Parts: sequence; structure tokens; C-alpha cells
Amino acid sequence: MQWLLFGILSEKIRINAIRIEKTLFSGIIGVGFSAMLMQVTILVQQNVLYNLAAQHGGETWQIILGATYRVVSFAFIPLWGLSQGYQPAVGTNYGAKQYDRVKHITKVFAITATLLALIFYLPIMLVPNTILSMFITTPSVVELGVGDFRLFFLSYILLGVWIVVLTLMQSLGRATKASVLVILRQIAIYIPAAIIMPYIAGFGVHGVFAAPFITDVIVFIVAVGMMINEFRRMDALKASGK
Repeated sequence: MQWLLFGILSEKIRINAIRIEKTLFSGIIGVGFSAMLMQVTILVQQNVLYNLAAQHGGETWQIILGATYRVVSFAFIPLWGLSQGYQPAVGTNYGAKQYDRVKHITKVFAITATLLALIFYLPIMLVPNTILSMFITTPSVVELGVGDFRLFFLSYILLGVWIVVLTLMQSLGRATKASVLVILRQIAIYIPAAIIMPYIAGFGVHGVFAAPFITDVIVFIVAVGMMINEFRRMDALKASGK
């Protein structure tokens, strides 16, 4: 109460004079929108894939997909953690017009994220039975799902770069580009691929598990293209002295 009264009565601090800065509001909402979109699209994506797994493979494949998503959730934690350290570093240097530092930091974090992803990628590829057994207690189900479990994670090694570029776009205020990366990865490519692949070459339920690989390869190319484009724009800004 005292703090509130001080805020109202003080000549220097006036809480009742606080106003929304309209020029910043749209930028804040735009950058935050891609983060919100990520959470929403994850729910949509998983719901669709669970239904597709049930449609093409039945309850057993839903169990396998559920275990796979649990590993996905765990494997993404260090990558998102790394992005939280990257965001203030790149944002601060970009604001200070240290464009060479922004490029250097981005490259370092992209390499680091890839190496970090490799720590999870190798065990999944080499001992998938052991990992899948942590979440599924029926040996026959584990054996059935091992191949598709590995297929699902085949392109995981590419996601470190995607997350770094996504965070770069958020840090630079490129809200539209950040949202595009999210929508492409989570919905626009992923879901159509998961729907179509089961009907190609008799893939059946295996096509559902192949969807991430197709999606991640395309999104990786798009993300690298966006990163190169931003680097060129920074070079132009540096050359012009802006």
C-alpha cells in the first residue's frame, strides 16, 4: 500500500501515468506470437498424428507414437535451453550494430546446437531398443516400433539449426519469418506429409513416422536461406554505416 501511494504521489514515479507505447506494442505482439504459435501448433500436430497412427496402425502404434513423443519432448529441452542463452546475446549485439558479432554468435550457436543434438541423436540411432524400452514395457511392441522410432528421429540432427534461426528471427523482430518457420515445421508441411505418406508405396503407418524427415529437410533449407538473407542484409547495413 505504501509503495502504491508512493507511486501515485511521487513527482518522479507516477503509476497512474503509465501508458502503452503504441509504436512498440505491435513489435512485442509480433515476436511473442511465434512463441505462442509454437505451443498451439504442437498440440494440433500431435492430435492429428495420434489419429493417423490409430487409423493406419491401431492402438499399438498409438502407444509407439506416444513413447516417441515423450523422447522428443526430452530431446528438445537442451536445444530450447541453448536458444534462451543465444537470444539475449544476439539481440544485444544487433541493437549495438555489431553485425559481425551477430553473425559469429549465430554460427557458433548453430554448430553448438548441432553437436548438442548429436548427443541425443547417436544413442537413438545406435540403441533405440534401450531407449524405447524406458517408455514401453512390452518387448514385442518395442521390437515392432524400433524401426519407425529411428525413422522419426532421422532428421533430428537438423533441428538445432532450425531453432537457432527461429530464435534469430525473433531476436531481430522478424515476426513474420519466425511465424513462417513455426507454421512450416509444425503444420503446413508436417501434417500434409503425414496424411499423404501412408498412401505412397504402401507405407501405411510407417508413412506417419516418415513425415518428420521430409518436413525437417525442407524446413532446414528454408531456415538456412533465411539466415543467409539476414547476414547479407547486415552486411549491407554495415556498408552503409547504419
